[in-house]
Amino acid sequence: MKEILKNISIFSEFNTHEISVIEKICSLKKFNKDDMMEENEKELKIISKGRIIGELNLPESIEKKYTEYLPGDFFGQLSLFGYKSRFDTYYAAENSELIFIKEKDLTALTGENSSLALKLLSHLISRTIQHLNRSSKFLADIVQWGENASRRVITDDLTDVYNRSFLEDAVENFFHISKSNNKPLSLFMMDIDNFRVINEKFGQDKGNIILKEVVLIIKELISSHGILARYGGDEFSILLPETDLKKAKEMGEQIRKAVEDLDLTKHLPDKDIPVSISIGISSFPETATELEDFKAKADLSLYQAKESGRNKVACIE
Repeated sequence: MKEILKNISIFSEFNTHEISVIEKICSLKKFNKDDMMEENEKELKIISKGRIIGELNLPESIEKKYTEYLPGDFFGQLSLFGYKSRFDTYYAAENSELIFIKEKDLTALTGENSSLALKLLSHLISRTIQHLNRSSKFLADIVQWGENASRRVITDDLTDVYNRSFLEDAVENFFHISKSNNKPLSLFMMDIDNFRVINEKFGQDKGNIILKEVVLIIKELISSHGILARYGGDEFSILLPETDLKKAKEMGEQIRKAVEDLDLTKHLPDKDIPVSISIGISSFPETATELEDFKAKADLSLYQAKESGRNKVACIE
């Protein structure tokens, strides 16, 4: 199974240890040409060899629509990843091999090894967009999650971090996973202080450079342990799986101090304009036990940080 996984594009960047962990939740099934695929269980199906056809059953007066899945593509019902079944019928166009991962096993992996699960989900999203680009003329009309993905890029063009739409989906999914597995989860809402002054005095180009510098330092600090997203303008957010309130506060302070210490004189000739960041924190279950309250507490905490003088980390408990 390890060698099979290594030869699938989704897993090409995974190391030997990561492959060994993922292998435990995989099963291999073979299908002969024209064999039908049953869609009676929530599971992910990844093509290892061969070619799978998905067909949508339409009235006789309408031309039948279909798409094909090649090695490295995947399909199946997977609510964790936002999917409903795309087609009514799937069948093997030639002798094929598929890797099966049950949703419950992927959910368990998310709770046990969030960084690995996040890496896998990111690769699945990337592959999804490739498939959408390949067959978007048809999929744009029938794919619920894929329809949204085909209209938006999941990363922010300027900063190359996730965008707000992706982050909001991730917050909802990870919150429910954390709640079901009794794992902590933290959320940061962050705002760069005095950013409007920088834009007004030095122009948007300089402001964009500052945004990129701040993003770089945050990415270094959170490494692969969090999901960083740009909400718009100078507002950012970080979702931190398996991070309790104490650790979140420590990380928030590290980010605040690192931004405060950034040497931006090469970009901002006027040293009288400091660059700092205000951070609001919400943590499950310490500050919120329901999703809407979890998101609202992060916003309210950010507001408190700004109102109390900026360049601060705040948390309304």
